[in-house]
Amino acid sequence: MARGTLSVCMIVRNESRMLPDCLSSIQDVADQLVIVDTGSTDDTVSIASSFGAQIHHFKWIDDFAAARNESIRHATGDWILWLDADEQLMPASVEPLKRLLVPPKRPTIYQVMIRNLQADKQSSSLSMSHRLFSRHPRLRFSGRIHEQIHPSLKVAGGVEKPSDVILEHEGYALDEDQMRTKLERNQVLLDAMIEEQPDSAYAHYTLGQNYALLGRQEQALKAYLRALEINAFTGTSVSTLLNALAETCWQLDRLDEAETYARKSLGVTRRQTSGNFIMYRIMRSRGDVEGQVEYLERVLAFSQQGEGIPRGDLRKDIIIPRQHVLFSLGQLYLSIGNDAAAEKALKECLELKPDHRETLEMLIPVLAKQNRWEELLTVLDDLSRPLPDNIREMGGMALIKLKRFEEAITYHRAWLEDTPDHEGLRKRLAGLYAKVGDRQAAQRILEGKPPD
Repeated sequence: MARGTLSVCMIVRNESRMLPDCLSSIQDVADQLVIVDTGSTDDTVSIASSFGAQIHHFKWIDDFAAARNESIRHATGDWILWLDADEQLMPASVEPLKRLLVPPKRPTIYQVMIRNLQADKQSSSLSMSHRLFSRHPRLRFSGRIHEQIHPSLKVAGGVEKPSDVILEHEGYALDEDQMRTKLERNQVLLDAMIEEQPDSAYAHYTLGQNYALLGRQEQALKAYLRALEINAFTGTSVSTLLNALAETCWQLDRLDEAETYARKSLGVTRRQTSGNFIMYRIMRSRGDVEGQVEYLERVLAFSQQGEGIPRGDLRKDIIIPRQHVLFSLGQLYLSIGNDAAAEKALKECLELKPDHRETLEMLIPVLAKQNRWEELLTVLDDLSRPLPDNIREMGGMALIKLKRFEEAITYHRAWLEDTPDHEGLRKRLAGLYAKVGDRQAAQRILEGKPPD
């Protein structure tokens, strides 16, 4: 079946920094590019034009849904994908997206995964969003902010489907001033939305999110509780709200309440990262090591390496790289004396990140305790220099235990050059020279002179 055409629809203002990467990411799949500019004063319009976009202008009226609806009004494709300038279609998602563009029998909306890059530009969270939909007169956006297309689907008699398409969102990877400006702008719109929709659980939930990002946790808690009281969320969305409550209570050091909400969340949706990770942090706050291990093991079941569809069932979840979970588990297992489990976790961590210095340094004492000297030296070879003294000590011990005395002499000489006042090291090196029969060198070392 021939694929349908795709219109990519965007609203923008002063996005010259991020727009080129965004438009480059979709140029191989977009048949039409609609850009609605709401008042740019930089090069945004000229950049969009250079990609062949159809430019339209719209006066900003503090209503994202109104601007979105203006953008899709100009769409001519069979399908519409809506994006923000700080988002990119992941390269691996181009072909999966093309495969979805078949003529629909009914109005259709696809869920797309959003990978939200955090401020450190390394960690991220996941959320699902209705970004791809068939062009239909009844499919329209609603919501002054955090606008949605999905509420119109029921009116249109349509269907919702999952997809393997992934967008990367950089909107949270801002510096502190940029983020605060964005959040304070959102706050004005959210306050207006609450006035217009006082009984909307979604409005109160998004208000809570904004308060939380602004660091106003008490107000966030109040907004989340109001959303819970309205009792309009269903399915896994209930877990998302309960996780937000648990996170906020944890931030406020109200651990018992945090645990109550987290356990309720896990009762609704067992397969998830967020609720289990919140429980791990609660256990860490209480100093409960066994509890930390229990919940990190559960987090491990849903952690992943690289890109891909998450293993859990939440539409909004967090991503914790598998190597980070394994490293923390290794630390915890060592703290309770479970060396076998620690070694297993640390070695799996190294398979994912072979040059991770902290993991290598943590594994060496485990091997030393079991007299596995050859393995220890192999791990030691992977460590960049300089080495901390405790690791150097174990490396030297391994060479001595293996009776590789000439190598041990070379090793300890280099160490002594770095720390010439280390008297214990000097005596050990003298002993090694004596061991190989070079008593003159041993004597010179004890006298503080070079061995030759």
